[in-house]
Formats: sequence, C-alpha cells, structure tokens
Amino acid sequence: MPHPGQREYLESGARFRVLACGRRWGKTDASAADMARRIFVSRSSRQIAIAPTLAQARIVFERMKWMLAAVGVAYTAVQTPHPTIRVHEGGKRNGAVVHVFDARSGHEAHNLRGDGADHILLDEAAFVPEELITDVAMPMLAANDGRMTLISTPRGRNFFYRLFRMGERGENGFWSRRSPSSENPMVSAEYLALQREILSERSFRTEYEAEFLDSATTVFAYEALERAMSARRVDVGEVVVGVDWARCEDFTAAVAVRGLRSGCEVVGAERWSGLGWSAMVSRVAEFAVRHAAHRVLCDATGVGDPVTEQLRSECPGVGVEGFVFTQSSKADLIELLAWGFERGAIRLLPDPDLVRELEHFEGKSTSRGRVVYGAVGGYHDDLVCALALAYSALGHSRSVGVAGRER
Repeated sequence: MPHPGQREYLESGARFRVLACGRRWGKTDASAADMARRIFVSRSSRQIAIAPTLAQARIVFERMKWMLAAVGVAYTAVQTPHPTIRVHEGGKRNGAVVHVFDARSGHEAHNLRGDGADHILLDEAAFVPEELITDVAMPMLAANDGRMTLISTPRGRNFFYRLFRMGERGENGFWSRRSPSSENPMVSAEYLALQREILSERSFRTEYEAEFLDSATTVFAYEALERAMSARRVDVGEVVVGVDWARCEDFTAAVAVRGLRSGCEVVGAERWSGLGWSAMVSRVAEFAVRHAAHRVLCDATGVGDPVTEQLRSECPGVGVEGFVFTQSSKADLIELLAWGFERGAIRLLPDPDLVRELEHFEGKSTSRGRVVYGAVGGYHDDLVCALALAYSALGHSRSVGVAGRER
C-alpha cells in the first residue's frame, strides 16, 4: 500500500506534477505504479520515462514490469533500441499494441525529438538540462494534451525549483509537493539520525528533507556546471579515460572524455564498489574498450600502481599510464578542471552521481596557506578525480571549439 505522501501524489489530477523528494522516499515505486495504472483507466497510451542516464530510466522500467506481472497483465518487453514494454489488446501477444512504455536517456535529447506521448516522467529532473524539458519534452505532449511528472531531489534553486514554485502557487496547471524521506514508514528514525551525523547540515537537508537551499561555495561554480550540461556536443577527437582506483570504502571510478582541452564532452561515467581487484580491472578494461579509448590515465598512488599494471596487460593497444597523486599534483589537476568549466570548454554528462560529486567538492585552506581539495563530509570524490585525470590527459588545440567544429 502507498504511504500517505505517495497517495497524495498518485491522486493529483494536475497536468504538471513536480515532486521534490528525499532519498528512499519511494519515488520509484510511486512512479511505476502511476504509469502502470494508466493501462487500466485508458484504452491506449504512450508513456515515456526519461532520466539523466539510461541506467536510471531502466530502474522504473524494471519496476513497472514487476508490477504488471504481479497483477496478471500480459506484456512483451524488448531492450533495443531502448527498453520498451508493449501491452496488447485483449492480453493477447498477437493482438494490436494499445499501450507502450519507453525508458529513455535524457543525455541524447536530440534522439527524443518528434516522439509524441500522453505522459512523460522525468526522473531526477533537477539533474537534466533545462532545455530537455522546455524544448524537447514539452512539445512531445502538445498533440495529445499530455501530462508531465517531474521527480527529483532538489539541486539548489535552479529551473526545477522555479517549476516547483509554480506548483506551490497553482499556476498554469502545475502542482507540487515537498516530500521528505521521513514520510516513508520503511525509513527508520535511527537511519535518518545516522545520516544527519554523517552528512553536513546542508547536505542532509537537501538529500533527506528535500529542501531547496542556495548552493554552497564550492570549487566548481553552480553556474558553470549548469552551462556545461547545456553546451553543444563535441563529435570529434580521441577519447581519453581517467580512472581513480578504490580506497577502503570508496568507489573505483572511470570517466571517458572526448575532444581537446579547448572543447570536450564527457561521454561516459561509471563507478563500482565491492569487487575484487581482478574484477575491478576487468570492469575498467571493458569500459575503456566500449568507449574506444585511445589513452587511459590512472591513479597510480599506492595500490593503484600494480593495479594499473594489470590494466595495461588487459588493454593491449591502449596507452595506459599512471599518475601519482600528491597534495600538490592533485591541486594542479583540480584547478585545471575548474578552469575548463569556467571557460565553458566542457560538456558535462548529466549523471546524478557525477554532478553531485562536483557540487559537493570543496577546497579548504590550511594554516600554511595551501588549499586541500576533497569531498564534503558524507560524499565521495572518485568521479571528480577520474574526470580531472581524463581532462588533464586531453590534447591541446586552439582550432577546435566546444561545438567540435573548426573555427
């Protein structure tokens, strides 16, 4: 049964619903239930779940499959060119298709243009470019007078906050609700108390209490990250992968970047934990091959040195190199990456984990006047370090801009 917060969301008849929710509130179950029930209240439908990455969109897709099977609805599901559920008339697999549900990535927004829909779910909506909503998703609803649902944890006072405020004022068919994690009866008070101890006050209020707070002073300016997620594509240049190997409870992270320092695009970002070193190396090698990497630059500090050697043996033909982190060398890498964002040279993949790490990365001055860089308490910086390694390994050129075209 839905908890009271989920029930209020499901019962809203507004055309545009904006839900700001804390972690573990139950947005996946609520979203999947909302989309599944349309099969019972309409003769036909076309619904699309869009998330910053396809992996994120697949979560709702898989949950919806489980719900349809649980209530005995026959369907067919395919995975290419993107995950799709089809429900056939009369429950017969050879009958006409009357309901379609697609899971799509918002990273390649141009691939969505032209599709029509009765309902669009934007998951982690605060982490996609604003143009995806205004220029792509909204027009897809025009012909069918369709509905849109935007669900996300808050991310400063960006466009998601502006839409949320429209819902608070009841403007233009918008409805909104703030839904803290504590509304979910499955989330214990003890768990929330522990998170409050681990995280900074600002982080806890954002991630678990779903509050919209002004961005804190960090290394990577909020405005620069917003601009990076809306920059034009870079479709030329070699791919470089940066790898930050796991330390204790950290993640092993890999980020792939295509282009030059003067204009580049993040084309992939993944992180793993809980694996042995051999399995971790295999994952990184597969990531590098999948993105056709020309060069891989790895953290070779401590345990990273022998692991980098193992990666070199698994990636023949790819230039695998090591980089030793010191306080000074890390500062140089981070400052170079910050410079790239500030001058608009980087197109950022709107991956929630990557964006969160960038937003919660800070520089603290020591008593000796040096700046020490790292994640805010309760966060990781593995993806940031991997991105910094990749960006530093890119080539130089003044002839190619962010658009990837010669000037």
